[in-house]
Amino acid sequence: MRAPWRVAMSRLAALAGIALLLTACGGEPPPSAFPGMSVYGDFAYLANNFHLSKWDLKTGAQVWQFPATQDNAAPIGPFSGTPAKYGDWIVIGGSAGLNGGYDRHVYAVSDATGAEVWRFTGVREFVDGVVTDGRLIFAPSGDGVLYALDPSSRDANGEPRVAWKFQTGNRLWSRPLLADGRLYQGSFDHTLYAIDAATGREIWRFDEPSAPVGVQPALRDGVLYFASFDGYAYAVNAVDGKLRWKSAVDGWVWTDPTIGVNLVYMGDVRGKVYAFDLQTGERKWHFEALDSIKAHPVLSGDLLYIVSMDTFVYALDPAGADRDAGGRVDRNNARWRNETLGRRLMTTPVIYGDNLLVPPLDGDVKIWSLNAKTGERGMRMPAAPAGTTTP
Repeated sequence: MRAPWRVAMSRLAALAGIALLLTACGGEPPPSAFPGMSVYGDFAYLANNFHLSKWDLKTGAQVWQFPATQDNAAPIGPFSGTPAKYGDWIVIGGSAGLNGGYDRHVYAVSDATGAEVWRFTGVREFVDGVVTDGRLIFAPSGDGVLYALDPSSRDANGEPRVAWKFQTGNRLWSRPLLADGRLYQGSFDHTLYAIDAATGREIWRFDEPSAPVGVQPALRDGVLYFASFDGYAYAVNAVDGKLRWKSAVDGWVWTDPTIGVNLVYMGDVRGKVYAFDLQTGERKWHFEALDSIKAHPVLSGDLLYIVSMDTFVYALDPAGADRDAGGRVDRNNARWRNETLGRRLMTTPVIYGDNLLVPPLDGDVKIWSLNAKTGERGMRMPAAPAGTTTP
């Protein structure tokens, strides 16, 4: 009998695959990886399918895309995860592609021009991007290895040398959390590791989960919060990896946790978002969307933003003030929801000023800007062609 998390993983893959086939357009192959976005200053960096692109958030214009053109015989990408800024470079990983193939490189491109500066050749895909301490670049790979790359030292091919690498027992499909000189890395081998960021030495491991850990944990006051595909949310001590609490969820979780004042929020593949008490793990309330949730919740001011594969954007009260007697927040009781984007949403939105930036999974529009208070649709990137009506 297949493990429940394998069944659920197949379900999400099937749902995503259907969405990709139905919504691909513009002649580009349908998306086959999890897109990611980051914002630095007035620019957004979007890793989506076979391009990494930079967008001017003041004008909505695309500054560059990498690669500028694709070689159809040997395409670069697809790209996946959150682009990271390292000095004058933007760093992103190649991910799993169509027909079982994958791009096994980490790329650094010029922030000014989008031209490739260097690439690191690994063994398998780099699904969730990288993190950096400003000296080393930490790149988790599908071969189960966390690589620490040193761009200040290059080999004869211009590739960064590996300062150290940490081997786990299965795939790494999430970025580590970097905090206080440590890396906290989840693995498909059912384990969360604490690793010394300078040396790659293992400090401790937490292996209680019975299924993969595919998220980046969150840290507050010496406690790490994360979830596993085994249907549980966990809180462990960051110092020694000892369990503080664990609480059940209804579906496996593939969203990074978001920490609020007294609550931690996580979403699952059934379309539910849970709010747990930070201290006790008690489930305070939950929200139900119409389809799976991959992007993690975004908390800003007095609203919690949720995007789903159901194509909708929701704004909720973070305290769950709109919950019913059973602790459920109905989607009709969201503070606002936007149902006009028309594309499945798997990328975590980013707050920019008074706006919420939302990248659709595919389609002609790469980023929508919504009013963060009302959900009203604003700027689209790129702008609609002259003489057309914005959908």
